[in-house]
Amino acid sequence: MVDVVVLAGRRNEGELRSVSDAPWEALVPIAGKPMAAWVIEALKASGVAERIVVVGPEELGTYLRPGDAVMPPSDNLIENVRRGAHAMNLERPLLVSTSDIPMLTPASVAAFVSAAGEKPAEFHYPVVRREDVERRFPGNKRTYVRLMDGTFTGGNIVLLDPKAAPRAIGVAEDLVALRKKPWRLALKVGMAFMVRLLLGRVSVADAEERFSRLLGVVSRAVPLPYAEIGVDVDHPGDIPFCEKELGGTETGAQGG
Repeated sequence: MVDVVVLAGRRNEGELRSVSDAPWEALVPIAGKPMAAWVIEALKASGVAERIVVVGPEELGTYLRPGDAVMPPSDNLIENVRRGAHAMNLERPLLVSTSDIPMLTPASVAAFVSAAGEKPAEFHYPVVRREDVERRFPGNKRTYVRLMDGTFTGGNIVLLDPKAAPRAIGVAEDLVALRKKPWRLALKVGMAFMVRLLLGRVSVADAEERFSRLLGVVSRAVPLPYAEIGVDVDHPGDIPFCEKELGGTETGAQGG
């Protein structure tokens, strides 16, 4: 079992504002429900979520169970992760999920947690092969990274060992601060590593070793065939695609 933090604190001030006047992106409606509600319901139905804390608008409390909670968000992503983590006793692994993956399925969550348990580490991150995404969602545009082992996209959930969470969150804060300064970020990751990555000469094991050193926690990628774990809603054009998939379902798409 895991404790779960759902990050739902992004204000609706970007592209999605053109399709909804909801004050928070997590509340933008998709197939009759707030976008974040699909995520919460998949987490509840996964059977692995002991407790869920949503850092976001209080309206999402309607979709939670007794014992779960909603916390007011800040305008800082990492601070919201920290708030959610502090609401837990950090005795169980901590699953952190964004709220913009409405096609997340119970099966994909359970599979990630199970697979992570077979690869001892302090930080687990799901990756999905390009062919699995294109098979499940033909035409969906994603950002991919070409590695020696294949071409992958990343998921929008991570799993942290409770003892390593404070360290990982602190390093993540530094990386987020550098996200708009690509040269400084490249220096932090290592220019030689970045060149090898661009040339497709980095393996999954190489990436795990590099990010373990960078984060100061043992990090492992978890390959999964579940495309739903990483297909997020960034643009207005993503919404009809999701509504076509989710229409007529109650807990999200059940396929994988």
